Amino acid sequence: MSIAFILVNCDMGYEVQTITRLKELCDEIQGTYGMYDFICKLNYDNMDSFEQTLRNIRRLENITHTITIHTIPEQS
Repeated sequence: MSIAFILVNCDMGYEVQTITRLKELCDEIQGTYGMYDFICKLNYDNMDSFEQTLRNIRRLENITHTITIHTIPEQS
């Protein structure tokens, strides 16, 4: 299993609505202070699954920006 973290920004004032929708797509999610509004953790078995979930996140209304960080399974 592979793990990726997605840093997410959304439109101001839509944080509660956005986190509710992200909870449906992500394995874990946490609101943050600073440059990004949320950090999401995704566990996935293959790249097709990962790419579909990432597309679904990016298509959510009020999402303005994402950055993806893939982990290195061999260094876990």
